[in-house]
Amino acid sequence: MIKIEFHNKIRQARIESHINQTQMANKLDISRQTYVDIEKGIRIPRADVIYKIAIITTKNISHFFYDDYQVGDINQIGFLLTNIPEERKKWYLKVLKKIIEFEGV
Repeated sequence: MIKIEFHNKIRQARIESHINQTQMANKLDISRQTYVDIEKGIRIPRADVIYKIAIITTKNISHFFYDDYQVGDINQIGFLLTNIPEERKKWYLKVLKKIIEFEGV
């Protein structure tokens, strides 16, 4: 696989999520210029910013660090549920269980 630099993966994830730079900066609670500098590789984002980018773009954090990391569907579901309140998680899991039962798995 072609090596893609960290900052380019952040940019690619944002574009794939159909979010512009201003929107991403607002969601991250940082200035647009700071975010632009992250995408250009001028600044290295703090760990909490990388975590937020992963949540916003629904990417696993490992996606930004490894060239060939493949996240499984179960891992992705778990990751997406990370910041959801406990009651909401239970609701989502009930829905998922119903879907699986409906499919006859």
